Amino acid sequence: MIDFQLGLQPKPSAASFVKDTDELHFEKDALEASLTKPVIVQFWAAGSALCKQMTPVLEKLVGEASGAVLFVKVNISQNPGLAQALRIQSVPTVYVFYQGKPIDGFAGSKPEAELKLLVDGLKKMAGAVPSEAMDKAAIAEQVKKFMTEADEFFRQNNLESAMERYSSAMELDPDNMEALGGIGWCLLTQGDAESVREMLSQLSPLQLKVPRLQGLQFILSLGDDAKDVGRLIDRLVAEVKKSREAPAKARLIEIFEALGPVHPLTLPGRRKLSAVLFS
Repeated sequence: MIDFQLGLQPKPSAASFVKDTDELHFEKDALEASLTKPVIVQFWAAGSALCKQMTPVLEKLVGEASGAVLFVKVNISQNPGLAQALRIQSVPTVYVFYQGKPIDGFAGSKPEAELKLLVDGLKKMAGAVPSEAMDKAAIAEQVKKFMTEADEFFRQNNLESAMERYSSAMELDPDNMEALGGIGWCLLTQGDAESVREMLSQLSPLQLKVPRLQGLQFILSLGDDAKDVGRLIDRLVAEVKKSREAPAKARLIEIFEALGPVHPLTLPGRRKLSAVLFS
């Protein structure tokens, strides 16, 4: 109905931007819809108190976004195949899709203030097709967020989630060599040194100056020891403990610098060395 007093269409209700979907319609409702607008997808279950708490908050915030963001809900009890395909392990779990790809996500409930930040950030992306048209500040902010999350996942040795976040950062910023280095470290930790060498061989000398990539080159230069850096660290620490040899200590410091502060071996390794030096 037209509001003749204002001469404008009335503001659509939140329900216009919220829908339930299933395995049959997920591609259209979530993936295809995300080609033009960010889509928040929440996986939920009827018996979850956290879902009951968070769902109406998201519905309200999406309604306030006035169509810039869409909200799609999936009942995992009724769509187990979809939940399995997306590796849903608990509810609520939220994925954010944009331009047909997942760009963010989390498991568990979040307070309204954090959800508002999420929706507000997605509003800035709305209508930005392709991604290069996004506001530079918004891109930088999102890339920083992805990198922070990726580094934390890597510290926890959650390599799959770390690689997903590093890849998302590179989708927004293809020249981000720090993100590429993060992917390289994940591959090396998985034992795929050959893929890392191939990746490095395709980069220019300027690109290889990024600290994470320099660290990868150093670790790969260790030859067979690169396959198990943790064991190498323990061996060198034992040498320092035995003879206080300066070469072993210097080598350890080089390794820690190459691994960087994010690597899960760095902090424990430094603690082992300190325990020996100050014992």
